[in-house]
Amino acid sequence: MNIIKHGLRFRGSFTYRNRTDEIIWHHAEANCTVEDIHSWHLNNGWIGCGYNLIIYKDGTVHEGRPLNAVGAHASGHNSRSVGVCCIGRYDIETMPLAQLNAAKQVQAYLKGLYPGAVTKRHKDVNATSCPGKNFPFSEIVGTAGDASTEASTAGQGTSPSGNWYARLQAECNAQGFSTQKVDGLPGPNTLAGCPQLGRNSRGRITALMQERLISLGYSCGPCGADGINGAGTQAAIKAFQRDYGLVADGIVGPKTWSKLLGLS
Repeated sequence: MNIIKHGLRFRGSFTYRNRTDEIIWHHAEANCTVEDIHSWHLNNGWIGCGYNLIIYKDGTVHEGRPLNAVGAHASGHNSRSVGVCCIGRYDIETMPLAQLNAAKQVQAYLKGLYPGAVTKRHKDVNATSCPGKNFPFSEIVGTAGDASTEASTAGQGTSPSGNWYARLQAECNAQGFSTQKVDGLPGPNTLAGCPQLGRNSRGRITALMQERLISLGYSCGPCGADGINGAGTQAAIKAFQRDYGLVADGIVGPKTWSKLLGLS
């Protein structure tokens, strides 16, 4: 993984972890740089940037503190955790695809380094709303197969955990659109098995598509994921398509499915 270093000057020396039990995700609540965060944390009286890794909206990954250094990002948990911060206000914004894909890669990378670590949000360990209600936590974690975290986030309604992909795969098989392996891992076979959803589509696959949109911060209206592609869902589809550089026609075809699946 390419991690960009900034040569930050810290006020003091690092303490290094002798164990890593947690991977904790944050958002920055601002459009800022590593240098900005470093300056703010110095002003807090800390030795400098408290996060180990920072992910920009363009998908680039940056070093704050060294990966094995104790951070300053989650009170009571710093000595045994890695802190990862995504730039963006994910209480109100939707994470760009480049950043989302990078976050998935970082999660997989960290789970490879620390296979026993449990992945959490900042709000899971401290009294805060960070990383925001629109932060796609379940999607990021599901990619790395963190079963302990998926179990804790299961059943949260519109936020698909790692098994959202498996449910989509199984439903496409059940309706005769595919005979793909149901493994919860999106790929070309999953994409090929997703049917085109027209502007008036209805049913279980439409409901799964709505779940996905809602989890990414696109409201489908007061009825939520009801399986009916009505006015609210059409508005959500078109907004998603515009944000991801697609023709905003309200039809969920291969290009839109590819973006929803995080494949492009």
